[in-house]
Amino acid sequence: MISVLESDVAVLDLLDPAFRPDGPQARAARAANWYARTPMGIAVLHHDKINLLLGDRRLVQGSHRILTAQGIVSGPVPEFMNSIILTVEGDDHTRLRSLVSRAFTPRSVAAVRPRIAAVAEELADRLAAAGRGEFMAEFADPFPARIICELLGVPTEQHDAFRTWANDLGLMFSYTARAHLDRIEESLAGLHAATEALIAARRADPRADLITGLIAAEADGDRLTTRELRLMVAALLFAGQDTTRHQLGLAMALFERHPDQWALLAERPELAADAVAEVVRLAPTATGTGRVATRDIEIDGTVIPAGTVLTMLFHAGNTDPAVFGPDADTFDITARRPAPPLSFGAGVHYCLGANLARAEMSEALPVLARRLGPLALDGEPTWRPALGITGPVALPLRFGAPGRAYQP
Repeated sequence: MISVLESDVAVLDLLDPAFRPDGPQARAARAANWYARTPMGIAVLHHDKINLLLGDRRLVQGSHRILTAQGIVSGPVPEFMNSIILTVEGDDHTRLRSLVSRAFTPRSVAAVRPRIAAVAEELADRLAAAGRGEFMAEFADPFPARIICELLGVPTEQHDAFRTWANDLGLMFSYTARAHLDRIEESLAGLHAATEALIAARRADPRADLITGLIAAEADGDRLTTRELRLMVAALLFAGQDTTRHQLGLAMALFERHPDQWALLAERPELAADAVAEVVRLAPTATGTGRVATRDIEIDGTVIPAGTVLTMLFHAGNTDPAVFGPDADTFDITARRPAPPLSFGAGVHYCLGANLARAEMSEALPVLARRLGPLALDGEPTWRPALGITGPVALPLRFGAPGRAYQP
């Protein structure tokens, strides 16, 4: 058997700022093999292999290797990344997830959907009245931030600060983290200090919010420690804002390129859940996830040696023609796809907030389609790096009139 690290396959330079996970290099590599080599290890490109490996307990979460590859091996940023529920493993992960997961069950999320819908209507009304706007600043930023902040119990006057910190923290999951390290560290310090103050306030004055619930959460006589509470609240504030805001921006950019699908969603809001699934399939904000092999693993006669860093490229898997057929790259919100998108992960690290994110997008997108009408660019968008947590930084749009075709 041959090692994946020695085989003659394509090499994808994930450290190159010009590399795109949806670009021709990744597509050609996928057509040739289920994996490609990278400067850190291998990239997994086929849907079935990504799904299989994400559920393999011989692999452990490896997102922190994004930092290691850039020489960031100590300090508050890797300490945070290696301590949150996204990256911890084994019994520690099981324990943390059991203590917090009840807040994100379908039933719990259903209870807050009326509030999600109300916030979406309010923000959409403002955009519709203006006829144009910078979508990220005027909708995508405040919408998920308000929801997660209200759920946790963050005072209204602190929403803007928490939103800024969460946006900055998303940069730690990119291969440009070193260039923004001071900014990330400053936001992390601000988030930690504010989180500690909120926890202290809720210990003194319990309320009907998620922070109070986390303080009280108990399973088999076990509770979160003060440090775990701080890390959990900080991670939820980050995860509950940054990924959803960019996913909303990517959705609008995608719909702007497909006006027929946007008009269809306005006419048939019952397609909302299917539209969300199609958006996260073709334009995932989390472009991939990392894993590290803890022992040798054999796949189809090829060995993944212990210690190998694997990068699961979601776009490659989500558009794998072996699973999704010849129209795998077609955006169609009425299509019945044979497999769900990989964008929320799989296995024990399946995204804890997936139900909330889907609910927020399912409420927001039909409201926006109905209230705004046809979309057109009103300036040139700017973008975050293509790998990591990606999406628009700014997305200027005008509404009600056709415009030029969108060019990424």
